Order: sequence, then structure tokens, then C-alpha cells
Amino acid sequence: MPIVSSSMTEQLRNDLDTFAKEHGYSGRSEVIREACQSLLEEYQETEYQDQRVLATVTAVFGYDEPEIERRMMDIRHEFEAPIRSNSHNCLEENAGCVETFVIEAAYHDALQFIGTVRGADESVSVEYTVVPIDVMDPQRSEQ
Repeated sequence: MPIVSSSMTEQLRNDLDTFAKEHGYSGRSEVIREACQSLLEEYQETEYQDQRVLATVTAVFGYDEPEIERRMMDIRHEFEAPIRSNSHNCLEENAGCVETFVIEAAYHDALQFIGTVRGADESVSVEYTVVPIDVMDPQRSEQ
């Protein structure tokens, strides 16, 4: 098997090693392989492939991180058309920041947006949901 090297923070590496040990993996390579496979599967064709979707995307990152906040602003400008709502909130006692987006777009474009937010910085944690628009308005799918 070819060897691929990857850069990551020391904390992420330590967390990865702890996770591997606690969950019975042979080492970090096995965890990384499984994580990569899961990510690639997530972006493969689904039943939403040719549909418009509504996606909520939540990004959590450290408080007072001007570079990440600047990147979020760049993302807002880059994807201005599909963004229906956006908010930035600081957690209690400056424990971190939460950036929330609601977008309406073709499924492929929604995945591109999610990937862009994930790529903003390695310390950004991203969660999302995707719902086909016709689920919300069944009459729309009949047209």
C-alpha cells in the first residue's frame, strides 16, 4: 500500500492516536483510511443528485480567530446567491464562535459549499443537514 503523509496539528494527532487506541484500531493509518472512505462516500451520488436542496451548515471554531472569520466572510461573498440566511454567534464566556448558514441550491452546489466551509481551516468543526426542497413543498415536485 502506498504511503501518504499528511500535516495536522499536534492536538489532532494526539486525539487521533487516543481514538485509535480506545476503539481498537491498529493505528492512526487505519482511522485515517476509514475516515477518508467515509468522506468520499458522503459525496457520492445520492437520491438528491438532480434536486434542489435546503442545507443548514454549522461551523464552530475558536473565539477571536481573525483569519477564520475573514475566511467565513470570503465564503459569504463567494456563495452569496444561494445563501438564504447567515448568522455569527459567540458562545458563552468566549468559548468559541458559531457560524450558521442556510443555503438553497442544487445538491452538487450544496456539497461544494459544505466542502468550502470545511476547508476554511483545520480547526473548524462542520456539521450539516440536507433536505430536498420538494419534501417541504410536495406540489413543487409535481410541476
